[in-house]
Amino acid sequence: MPNVSLAPDSTPYTLPNEASTTLERAELERVTAEQRALGRRIVAVQGLGFVGCIMATVIADATGADGKPIYFVHGHQRPSRRSFWKVPVINTGKPPVSSSDPEVPEIFTRTVDEKKTFRATWHNYAYEVADIVVVDIQLDATKPAFGEAEKGYCDVTHFRDGMRTLAKHIKPDCMILVETTVPPGTCDRIVKPIVEEEFKARGIDTTKYPPLVAHSYERVMPGGSYVRSIRDFWRVFSGVNEQSKRLAREFLTNVLNTEEFPLTELENTNASEMAKVMENTYRAVNIALTLEWARFAEDIGVNVFTVRDAIRMRKGTHDNLLRPSLGVGGYCLTKDPVLANWAMQDVFGIDDSLGVAINAVNINDTMPQHTIDIIKAEYPELRDVRVAVLGVSYIEDVGDTRHSPSATLVRLLKEEWAAVECHDQFVETWPEMEEVSVRQNLAEVIPGAEVIVFAVGHSDYRSLDPLEVLRMNGGKPLIIDCSNFLSDATIRSYLQAGSKVKGVGKGHIPSLA
Repeated sequence: MPNVSLAPDSTPYTLPNEASTTLERAELERVTAEQRALGRRIVAVQGLGFVGCIMATVIADATGADGKPIYFVHGHQRPSRRSFWKVPVINTGKPPVSSSDPEVPEIFTRTVDEKKTFRATWHNYAYEVADIVVVDIQLDATKPAFGEAEKGYCDVTHFRDGMRTLAKHIKPDCMILVETTVPPGTCDRIVKPIVEEEFKARGIDTTKYPPLVAHSYERVMPGGSYVRSIRDFWRVFSGVNEQSKRLAREFLTNVLNTEEFPLTELENTNASEMAKVMENTYRAVNIALTLEWARFAEDIGVNVFTVRDAIRMRKGTHDNLLRPSLGVGGYCLTKDPVLANWAMQDVFGIDDSLGVAINAVNINDTMPQHTIDIIKAEYPELRDVRVAVLGVSYIEDVGDTRHSPSATLVRLLKEEWAAVECHDQFVETWPEMEEVSVRQNLAEVIPGAEVIVFAVGHSDYRSLDPLEVLRMNGGKPLIIDCSNFLSDATIRSYLQAGSKVKGVGKGHIPSLA
């Protein structure tokens, strides 16, 4: 593979070599000295993924009472072929993520080009000069068997390596703020001991300079409120000691809108880490519950979504009832219960399990099978049946495909030898399903499809004219609504034009004919 490559947006880049590494070190030294002279503190953000890249801009955009920037941010991305392209893209002032939030491109332009308070790099010198390091590297759960999350575990090897890299380079008084979702016990039992070990190897007195490790989890929602979900939202935090807590509070107060969204300080990092995984487990269990009722509603001719709306009228107690869908995706709900269950057993040595949490994950992971069952009620034999899947991201109006239930749906369809075509306006490449082409033009997917699955509720899908869809298709396809994306009026239009329509939890559809 050549050393000169193209980022997804066609920005050319060259992977680091000895000469470019020397030049990058010199540039980091120059920029850091310049920023220090302006009175700004230096923050390194480790990992420029969906959370890290936006968090970096929020930090770089923060200003003090005088209206001047408080921090300069070195965004650090490891120089791997899969993700290094983010460095040159960011340094042109462009976001490395696709989102419907108009503030995303604006804040990159503002911080990189206008304020010049954010720069991406691959060089570890960024950690040497940092006053604060925000950790946003990936830590995933492995589920070795489909529908058997109880066998899941967390491989912390790469996370440990990342923490060791920091500990080898940071200053003794640098605070490490872990923002990555981690199993309970991570900061106190993994990060802190690694930092202590490396400090001692460097001859640093850990009595005088105890590791400063804090934890504050994000609640990012990468849709229309992507940036605001990081900056203008409540945060929970803690630290491994009082100094870590104090520094974390000061930093978070400087960069987040804590006047409107006050911070919550918990007693230790075990508590703050538990808060994140328990919070997401609650949502996962909530969704799993609705699937059972969706199946019940289909069997007895009821629209579970109007039932849900009626229940949600009980404000304060029932208004957070979630909805059934194709399945649960994203980086949190699919893995956080598994992280917690693994931590209980492997970090703390407790001979028990989080049974309700793990059962919810199993229900959610296998939920796409229910959509397959709905399709097979009309097409018992799926071999060579042409299926158009609209939406491969895990949530509407973003390009994030991590743990998307559409991936499970497509795999299950292909196992049945269906002919599957996928469309998603926000997704150019599908890393988890590299063998599947994702079309950007509906005219390449809809024509001739015998089944059209509305898998994700992208705004453009919701506004599609049924008659235009059928004109484009050239037939009368089976329409599948995976989560109340189609209104009753839209469904009637399809029915009146001769198509059949079915939906998750939508047992009332026959009454609309």
